[in-house]
Amino acid sequence: MTHFMTHSMSHDKTPDDIGLIRILQPETPSSFRLICFPGHMHATGRYLGLAELLLPTVEVLLIQYPGDSGDLGAYRPEPVGDSEELASKIFEALAGFTGSRLVFFGHRAGARLAYRVAERLEREGAALLQTLFVSGSNAPCVHAPLGPPTLCCRIVALAADRDPGLTPAGVRAWRRCTSGRFDLETLSGARGCLESHKREVVNIVHDQLMSLSPFDPPDPPGPGGELRLFAPTHHPRNPRTMDAE
Repeated sequence: MTHFMTHSMSHDKTPDDIGLIRILQPETPSSFRLICFPGHMHATGRYLGLAELLLPTVEVLLIQYPGDSGDLGAYRPEPVGDSEELASKIFEALAGFTGSRLVFFGHRAGARLAYRVAERLEREGAALLQTLFVSGSNAPCVHAPLGPPTLCCRIVALAADRDPGLTPAGVRAWRRCTSGRFDLETLSGARGCLESHKREVVNIVHDQLMSLSPFDPPDPPGPGGELRLFAPTHHPRNPRTMDAE
């Protein structure tokens, strides 16, 4: 049974605090920690379905933004900002969760926000980020002058082929953000691909995680646990790598 744990920056959470919803399998040691950055306020609940499809060795943390109810309910989805101030708050909130094999998944504005937090992590040497998944977003450097990449982790961009908010150049520009590997995954359709292609998105995440080399865990897996990687339960896919272009 999936276990839900909610954390905040303080015991008495205020509307300005970052909340962290932690989803893990209590009987299975985690091999990866996947931190999700939703693109809208009050949309955290939409990511629970993704978490349920992931392998039990993937622990999930959902970012709950200041003033975010966590559930749409009577609220309308509001795009989240990707300010440096918000990125700093998230960076501070994640201080106790960076000891495992770390992966970020950001959707729309949440992708650009995840990129800001990833920059801070690498700049300050706080953690080694394995992979940054960016979904439904043009790169922040698409109109910026060419400069050295700010990240060294792998970046995987997911884009719907008929998303009116994206441009091919904007999505491909994510490869300029890292000196590491860059993969582009294209999904059919327009907006809402996280819901309409939920299982395909999860398969992409699984394939990318399983392609990472074996590792020595930084921390003990816990009493009676053995840290191990499970083989994916779907057919392997061949992501399109843009390095050669």
